[in-house]
Amino acid sequence: MLRHQINPLSWADTFLRALIPSFIADAIFSDHRKASRLHPTSYLDGLRGIASVLVFLCHYTEDNYRSLTRAYGVGDKDHPETATKGWIQLPFLRIIFSGRPMVHIFFIISGFVLSYKPIKSIHARDLDKCYTALSSSTFRRAFRLFGPCVASTFMIMCLQQLDLYPGRNPRDTWAEQLMVWKRVVFTQITWPWAWDKDMMPGYDIHLWTIPIEFAHSMLLFMVILMLARTKLRIRQMTVLGLMGYCLSCGKWAGFEFLAGLFLAEIHVLKSAREQQSKEWESVAQEEDDDDLNKYGHREVRQGGFVSLSTLKTIFCIGLVILGLFVGGWPNHEADKTPGIRWFLAKTPMPFAKMDHLAPQKFWFGLCAVGTVWAVGELPLLKRLFEGSFAQYCGRISYAIYICHGPVLGLFQAYVLGSQFVPAQGEPGKDGYKVAVEAHGIKGMTGMENTTQKTTGWFLGLCVLGPVVVWAADVFMRAIDEPIVRIARKMENVCLDKEAQPEQRPGGRRLEPGYSAAA
Repeated sequence: MLRHQINPLSWADTFLRALIPSFIADAIFSDHRKASRLHPTSYLDGLRGIASVLVFLCHYTEDNYRSLTRAYGVGDKDHPETATKGWIQLPFLRIIFSGRPMVHIFFIISGFVLSYKPIKSIHARDLDKCYTALSSSTFRRAFRLFGPCVASTFMIMCLQQLDLYPGRNPRDTWAEQLMVWKRVVFTQITWPWAWDKDMMPGYDIHLWTIPIEFAHSMLLFMVILMLARTKLRIRQMTVLGLMGYCLSCGKWAGFEFLAGLFLAEIHVLKSAREQQSKEWESVAQEEDDDDLNKYGHREVRQGGFVSLSTLKTIFCIGLVILGLFVGGWPNHEADKTPGIRWFLAKTPMPFAKMDHLAPQKFWFGLCAVGTVWAVGELPLLKRLFEGSFAQYCGRISYAIYICHGPVLGLFQAYVLGSQFVPAQGEPGKDGYKVAVEAHGIKGMTGMENTTQKTTGWFLGLCVLGPVVVWAADVFMRAIDEPIVRIARKMENVCLDKEAQPEQRPGGRRLEPGYSAAA
C-alpha cells in the first residue's frame, strides 16, 4: 500500500530512501532491491560482518560495563572483591563481547580476499591478469581504506567544534580545529609506515587498525608479485617461511596477512580438486550406466576416504572450539584465568616480553588462522555465514567498524545514564561533588550486582544496537559505496589504455615453463 502512495520521483521519496536502512527500503520499494548472489568466498563476507558486530559489542561493554569483561569469578589483583560471576563472562559465551580477536580475523580475511583473484590468475596461467589485478588493488586501496575514515573524522571534528560531541571541548577557532584534524589524518590515519604500531588516532581511536591494514596490504601485494612466476611448492614454502619470520620478529599483522594468502591458495587448489572430482564422478556415472546396460547390474565401488573426512571434520570443529575459548582472553588478570593462564605461560618469545597485550595477539593470530580455514571446511558454519543476516552484516561491516565509535560517543551517556551517586565532601569546600541522581538505563536497573548489570547491558544494547546499524547502513550508501565507485572511475581515467595487456603488441600469457603446478 505504501509503495503506491509514495511517488517514486518525489523529493520525499528520495529523502526517505536515503534515511531508512536498506533492508527496510528493500521491503517497501521493490525497485530498491539489488540483485545479489553468493560467490565462492561469500562466507568470508559473513564472517567479517559478524566480527564487526562483535567489535561494536566489545567497545560498548568496555565503555559501560567494564566489570563484565573480567574473567568469570576473577577480580582485580588488589581488589579481589570486584570479582563478578555473570553468565556472559563464562568461557565461550564471553566471545560475544571479545572484539580484540576479531581484528585478527579481519586481517586474515583481508589477506585472503586481496590474494584470491591474483592467485586464481596464477593458477589459470594468466600472469597479465594477475599483474592487472595487483595494479588495480594497489591503486584503489588507499581510497578504499582512508576515504571513509577521512569523511567520518571530518564529521566528528565538526560536531566537536559545534560543541555537540559529549566530553570533547571545541577549539578556540575553526582554523585551529581544522589544523588538528589535518595532523590526525596525515600522521595517525593515512601514515601507514609505523607498521603494526597502534597510532591511537585522534577523533576516533578505533581507527588504529586502518594504517596497519594498508601497510600490510602493500606488503602482501609485493609478496604476490615476487612469487607470481614461481612453482607452486616454492611459493607455498616461501609464504610459510615468511609467516614464521614475521612471528619470530613479533610482527603479528604481517603473519596474519600472509596466512590469508596461504589460505587463499589452499582454497583455489581445493576448488580445482573439487571440479576435477566432479568430472571424474561424471565419467564414473557413465561407466556405471554402461555396466548396467551390458551386465544388468552396476559394479559396487568402495569409498576410501570416509574416515579421513570424518577426522578432518572433527579437527575443524576442534579448531573452532579452541578459537572460541582463546577468543575470550580477558584484557586483565589473564594469569589468574583458568585455561588462559596455560596459554600465557606457553607464549614464545618475543611476544612473551613485548607488552601485556602481545601474548594474546600471538594466540589470537594462530587461532584466527585455524578458525577462518575451519569455517570454510564445515558446511554448517559455511551456510550460516552465507545466510542473509551474516551477508547483510558483511555489506555494512566496514561502516559498522567506522560508525560504532562515534555513535557510542554521541549517545551512550544519555541512554545508559548513571546509578545514584551520593554527594562527596563538604559543600563549599574544595573537592566537593554534588550528588548525581539516578537516570538512564543504569538508574533504572541499578548496578549493585551482576544480574542488574547484565540486564542493563542487554537493554542498552537493544537501544544503541539499532542506532549503530542504522548509522552504518546510511554511511555505507552515502559515503562508503560512492568512494569505491569514485576510486574505480579515477582508475579508469588514469589508465594508459594503450599499455593494457590485451592491446599491447607482443603481450603474452604465462608460458608452460612458468606453470603454477610443482
